[in-house]
Amino acid sequence: MWAPANHGWSHAMASQSSDSKRKPRQSVSYSTNDALKADYREIRRLDLKKLLGVLLYRRERMERELEAIKAALSTLEDQMQRNVAYEQLSICDKSSP
Repeated sequence: MWAPANHGWSHAMASQSSDSKRKPRQSVSYSTNDALKADYREIRRLDLKKLLGVLLYRRERMERELEAIKAALSTLEDQMQRNVAYEQLSICDKSSP
């Protein structure tokens, strides 16, 4: 019987075939890893964006509260000055004959 001499070609082809089967797995593994990294980055970006929104809201609320406190302090100082002026007038009125 005649058999073609393969001179190791079939072994090389089989090895190449198994390599080509392995490479897609590695690339799938890498692409899965890359996808996980991309997902992590996206989740991290969204978390940071949410945190930024929360902090900006808190800052705005605190700034409004600070303005309200400033206005209340100003009103209180004005009232205290009016009270001092009223007391001085009252003292003057009592001391006048």
